[in-house]
Amino acid sequence: MTCVVLKTFLILSSLVSLIYSQNCKWLRPQQDNLNKEILQSFNQMRPLGTSSGTCPQNTIMVPNIDDLYNISQVEEAAIAARDVTNQTIRFYKRNHQKLQCDEKAWERMEKLLDYQLSLLDDCIPEGAGNPQFQQNMSEYFILLQKIVNEEVDTCARTIVQVNIKRNLQLAALLASRMRRKHLLKNIPML
Repeated sequence: MTCVVLKTFLILSSLVSLIYSQNCKWLRPQQDNLNKEILQSFNQMRPLGTSSGTCPQNTIMVPNIDDLYNISQVEEAAIAARDVTNQTIRFYKRNHQKLQCDEKAWERMEKLLDYQLSLLDDCIPEGAGNPQFQQNMSEYFILLQKIVNEEVDTCARTIVQVNIKRNLQLAALLASRMRRKHLLKNIPML
């Protein structure tokens, strides 16, 4: 009896994921343009007169998080993108002035990120989450916050900006990968 219930639950769970991925606006081709606009706005936030030069070798080490983005399911990818987007918005709401970001560029990026969140809503069942990804991303942004709190010089700004940009790029690559996978899955076989 429990085996039948378990199988039924697994089938229903996969159907729910399928329904959500069919309605997922985040998987539409226009998302590539949105990701480009987000990254352009991000690049425009850099304070005028600062260089993107390298910092001395003995600076703060930030962990490599590329492996966190090795995700193969649409729902998990959408959850990851939502978490990165939320963390980025919260971080810059607190720190955009401290980091001397261009105000108009920040406002534009915030609107674009909010719009991205609205697209992700259709992709994620209510209450769904990835606690491990959320925990890792939260710790990552706590480390970036620590860098900002301890020292806001050109080098610290560069470290923070480079790492957040990398997160946004990885989330965009993840979206692109999921979109291709989704499109290939929906191509009718001849």
